[in-house]
This record gives sequence, structure tokens and C-alpha cells, in this order.
Amino acid sequence: MLRGIDLRLAPGHSVAVLGANGSGKSTLLRMAATLLAPTRGEVRLFGAPAGRPPASRRRLGFVSHESLLYDHFTLHENLTFFAGLYGVDRRSIETVAAEMALTPLLGRRIRLLSRGQRQLADLARALLHDPELLILDEPFTGLDVDAAAGLERLLRVQKSRGRALLLATHDVREAQALADRAAVLQGGHLAEPVPAAALDEAVLAAQFREARR
Repeated sequence: MLRGIDLRLAPGHSVAVLGANGSGKSTLLRMAATLLAPTRGEVRLFGAPAGRPPASRRRLGFVSHESLLYDHFTLHENLTFFAGLYGVDRRSIETVAAEMALTPLLGRRIRLLSRGQRQLADLARALLHDPELLILDEPFTGLDVDAAAGLERLLRVQKSRGRALLLATHDVREAQALADRAAVLQGGHLAEPVPAAALDEAVLAAQFREARR
């Protein structure tokens, strides 16, 4: 159960949420993305209740380690569908695809893409409507070294453009590579964020092992 969570993010800044598997990181991020409603309390985004339907959803993008794209559609068909949901000009599809180096893959079905290509495709989907906040749930899971490095570079570009990033991970190195601040989720509570560079990998690993017992 999550209790008393309060996270503040400024434009162009990033926060990583760390925790052992099963600590509630995905639940927290799905609530922040308005994909999951809390059993008690409320989710507030951009200074106001998320609401139903959540108007704030148009101001955020969500990327999970599990693709939200439709396997039997091509990448172009997927992006066209999501662009329509947000009322986005379809010309933005070509713009975002080019930035992600996905243009050659627009005609390929999602099920035929590699793991790394799928993550880039999901990032393209999340960026179609130009969100202010990008929420990333374990986005590097299953990526090889090259794919992870490419995704990290693209996320740094998004941050440099003023987007706020909220990242969930269990990997200290991922947090330090991308986040300004980091907070540990344990026992339903989120610790006060500290500079990501100050994280101690050995100490956190011991905490995560203890939490799994």
C-alpha cells in the first residue's frame, strides 16, 4: 500500500524512484499516469486533481517496459491511432519518427520489431502530443547495451527541451545516468529525494535484499 506520496518535478528536471521488485514502483507510476485510480486519497498533477476523465493526461506521456502498442498493426498505424486520440496533426508522426530514427520501420508490424525498436516506438507514441511530463516505468528492461545507450541519449534530449522525467528503476546506475534526484520506495513510503549522484549502490542493494525477505 502506498501512503503519503509527494513528488515535485520542475520542467527539465528528472527524478528516479528506486525500489526492490514488488515495492510498488509500477503502481506509483501508473497512478501518476492516471492509468490506475487510488483506493484512497487522490492523485494531483500540475497543481490540480487529475479528474475524470483526466484532463492532465494530455500533459503527460507514459512509457512502460511492456509495450502499449498493438502487435498486429504497423508502427505507422499505431502512431496514427494514438495521434487521433490526442487530436494531433498526423504530420507529427513523421517528425517524431524521424527524431527516433524510426522512419524506415513505419511500415513494419510491431511484433516484428526488436526489443530496443519497440521501446523507441513506445517513446515515439508517448511524445506525439508534446507532453510536459514523461513517465518511464523500467524503460531499460531487456535492452542490450547499445539499445540502452541509444534510449538514454534520446531521453537526455527530451530533458534538455524542458520536459520533466519521472523514472522507475531498481538499477542505481540507470538512476545516476539520467536523474537529477532519486528517492527510494520501501514499505509503501517514498523517502525524501536526494541527489542521484549520492546514491550508494551497495547500501541500496542490501536494503532491497532485506525488503524481499
